[in-house]
Amino acid sequence: MTSTNHTNTNTNTDATEDKNSDTDALATGRRRFMKTVGAGALVGSLGLGSTTGAASADMDSFVETDGTEFVVDGEPVYFNGTNNFWITDDSAMSEQRIDDCFQLFADLGIDLVRMWAHGEAKEGPLTLQPEPGEHNEEALELHDYAIETAKEHGIRLIVCLVDNWEHEGGMLQYAEWTGGSSREHFYTDDEARDLYMNHVETIVTRENSISGVEWRNDPTIMMWELANEPRLEGDDTEDGSEFERGDVGEHREILGDWFADMSAYIKSLDDNHLVSTGSEGHYYGHWSEDYPYGDWDGQDYIEHHAIDTIDAASFHWYPDHWDMELDHGTQWITEHVEDAHQQLGKPAYLGEFNVNIDNGLETRNEYLEEWYDVADEVDANAVLPWQVVLDDTDDHDGFQLYQDESGYLIENYAEVVAAKSGGSNGGSGDEPPAIDGTVPQDTTGDGLSNDFTGSGSTTTTDVNVFFENVDNPDVADYPQYYDFDGNGQVSVTDVVELFESI
Repeated sequence: MTSTNHTNTNTNTDATEDKNSDTDALATGRRRFMKTVGAGALVGSLGLGSTTGAASADMDSFVETDGTEFVVDGEPVYFNGTNNFWITDDSAMSEQRIDDCFQLFADLGIDLVRMWAHGEAKEGPLTLQPEPGEHNEEALELHDYAIETAKEHGIRLIVCLVDNWEHEGGMLQYAEWTGGSSREHFYTDDEARDLYMNHVETIVTRENSISGVEWRNDPTIMMWELANEPRLEGDDTEDGSEFERGDVGEHREILGDWFADMSAYIKSLDDNHLVSTGSEGHYYGHWSEDYPYGDWDGQDYIEHHAIDTIDAASFHWYPDHWDMELDHGTQWITEHVEDAHQQLGKPAYLGEFNVNIDNGLETRNEYLEEWYDVADEVDANAVLPWQVVLDDTDDHDGFQLYQDESGYLIENYAEVVAAKSGGSNGGSGDEPPAIDGTVPQDTTGDGLSNDFTGSGSTTTTDVNVFFENVDNPDVADYPQYYDFDGNGQVSVTDVVELFESI
C-alpha cells in the first residue's frame, strides 16, 4: 500500500561542519555527533541490547535464515515491525521526521521497519530517481541518515526497491521511460529490466555518506524486497489482450521469471542480505471467486516463494480492499505461515495488514489484537502493520496507526517477540557494574548514572566513556541506569541525550 497526502509540521535540521570543536558539537545535535566521533567508531558501537529481544541484540550481525526461522548469530529471532513510507517520501522526508519516527518506533518496542528506496520521475526536490538512471544525491543522503538512525535505535530495515502502484512513479514509469505502457512491459522488456537493475545496483552498492559502509555490507538492513505488492493482472498487457489464465498461468510465469532473475541479480551483488518478493501472497489455482484466492493478478504464493534465491515468504492482509470478511484474517495468517513453514521450509512475514478506520477504532483494535494473537500462535516470523505514524500525519486513507489509539497493541506484541527471541536484556542490582574500574555515579538525583570518571560532574570525557561502552553488557543490560531518552533500552541515542545535557 502507498498514498499521497499528509500533514508534516516537522522541519529539517542542518549540522555544522566543524568536527573538532566540542562547543560546536554540543550545539548541532545528533547528526553532527555521529560525524564528530567518527563513522568507524559509530558503526562499531552499534551492537545494542534491546527490550524487544534478540532480534536487535547484535546490530553487527546480519539476519539470516535457518529453515523456517530468522536467526541472528544462529539464535532464532522474531520481529515486531511497522511500515512507514513517510520517512523516505519525497514530500515529507527530513532529518527531523526521521528522528521523530524512529524515536516513536523505539518507544513502542518496534525492531523492524519496512521503508521505500524508490520514487521515479516525480517533481519533488527529493525524488529519488527523477530521470531514468539518474539518482538524487540529497535524497540518497537522507536515506543514509534513516539507516544510521535505525541503527542507533537497534531497529532493522526491510528496503523495498520499486512500487507496483503509481503514487511514487513505480513500474509504469519504468515502462514509459522505455517505450511501453504496461506492467507486462516492465517485467519483460530488456531495456526496462536493465533500468530497474541499474537502480538496484545504485541502492545495494551505495556507500553511506555518514558511516562509509556500503548498504550491502550494513547489517541494519535485514532484507531487500524486489517490489511493493508486485502484480501482473490479467489485462495489464502491452497490446490490450488478456493473458491465458487457468492451468497455463501465462502472467504467473512472467511474474515468476522476473522474481527469479531479479533476486538472483541482487544475490550477485550482495551475498549478505535476505531477499523476498514484497508480494501480497495471493494464491493461484484455487479457482475461487474470492479475489486473493483467484488467478487474476498472476501471484502464486507457493510457487513464487519456492524460488531458491527468495529467502522468505511475504504476504499482506487487507480485507477491506479485497472484499473479504474481517473474520477471515485468522485463516489467512494461519495458512500462509503454515504453507511457508511446511511446504517451503522458509520463514513467513506479514508485511502489511490493517483494518480501515471506517470500521471504527474499537473494531480495528479488536481484530488487530486477534491477528497479533494468531501470528504468535502459528509463529509468524515478523509482523508489520500498515502503518505506525507520527501524530501530525493525516489519516488520509484510513490505515494510519497512532500511538494513543493502537500503540498498546504493538507494545504488547513487543513483549511477545522478546520472549520468543530469548527475552530482553536487563540487569539488576543496587548500582551499575564498574566501567574501567569506576562505578558510574548519579550526580543529578534523577537515578541515572551520568558520571563515568568519578569527577563529580558530567564532562565530554564521561560522554566518550559512555559511547565506547554502549554495547558493553555492563552498560547495555542496565537501562535503569543509562536510559536517558526514556525508551527502555540503552543505545547511542542515550549517549546523545547525555552529550546534549552538558
